[in-house]
Amino acid sequence: MSVKILIVDDSRVERNFLAGMLKKLGAEPITTESCDEGTEAACLERFDLLFIDYFMPEADGVHTLREIRQNERSKNADTPAVALGTSDSASDSDFFAEHGFVNYIEKPVDPDVLHAALILYLPEEKRREIGTAVSETEKEQTKLSVLPEWLGELTELSTEDGIRNCGTEEDYLGALKIFHRSIESMSDEIEGYYDTGDLKNYTIKVHALKSSARIIGLSELSELAKQLEAAGDREDTQFIEQNTGTLLELYRGYREKLSRLSEDNKARKADKPPADKDFLDDAFSSLDDFAGQMDYDLVEMVVDSVREYSLGEREQAIFDEIDEAFMELDWNRIRTAARKYFEDNEE
Repeated sequence: MSVKILIVDDSRVERNFLAGMLKKLGAEPITTESCDEGTEAACLERFDLLFIDYFMPEADGVHTLREIRQNERSKNADTPAVALGTSDSASDSDFFAEHGFVNYIEKPVDPDVLHAALILYLPEEKRREIGTAVSETEKEQTKLSVLPEWLGELTELSTEDGIRNCGTEEDYLGALKIFHRSIESMSDEIEGYYDTGDLKNYTIKVHALKSSARIIGLSELSELAKQLEAAGDREDTQFIEQNTGTLLELYRGYREKLSRLSEDNKARKADKPPADKDFLDDAFSSLDDFAGQMDYDLVEMVVDSVREYSLGEREQAIFDEIDEAFMELDWNRIRTAARKYFEDNEE
């Protein structure tokens, strides 16, 4: 009996962070990034619990839950919903209770708090399917062997905070990679909203940056984003004009500082044996099949096995697409990429 949970969060770092924790606890998370996507998912499938970010552009969490509740096609008109908020915002239990949420959880989400929320709000028959949260002892025993040594050269980056927030060094490294990949698009969005004077969406985006930077251990960047979020809330355009350039310069600087994450992948590839065609045929076929079943464990197993081999340029490009889609739990995108492998072979 699977535990199905819907996540609606516009921050890729945060929704994957939460999805990873839920998966470790035995749940099956489905991730979406907007009100429209979340509402459509809620119309297609019945979930046991909803996690909805309050701060999202275009439509916030309150509006999103209202859409899910009121849509005539919705299969989740009465599904318990937990808001994702922050302690330094209007995110309090009274506020969210008035808008239909059973409770709220502060970001970054603590694994023990998440576990407690599942026990409290899942249907009784589903609770036995949930495992235990990651203990402090397990966290302390986590070794840094997965992390590249050069990360220690970034004195502004607290790997200790990042590992504590993400649970394990593997999850932390994954969060770093997602954060790095999103710098260009995210910084462009912040700059675009600033240039057009869209204060609402500017504030929402710096809020998201504040949270994701805090998750991976970049406290200086997180603090500046926090100050700009507060300035947006009080409509202090002078402070925003004085400090947005500094924020963007600091943020974009991590494209270069974290660029070795990509270089490390290339270096590791050179030491791997080449994958033969039979192996790749089986791997991509399995990925198509397992993604169709939305089976996280089996897809992860295949992805991990492919990582042990070096691939040709075309195969690597397809696998990179699958790997990124898997980080987002985008099952359809995984299947499309896997099928492209066979389509290309037929040409």
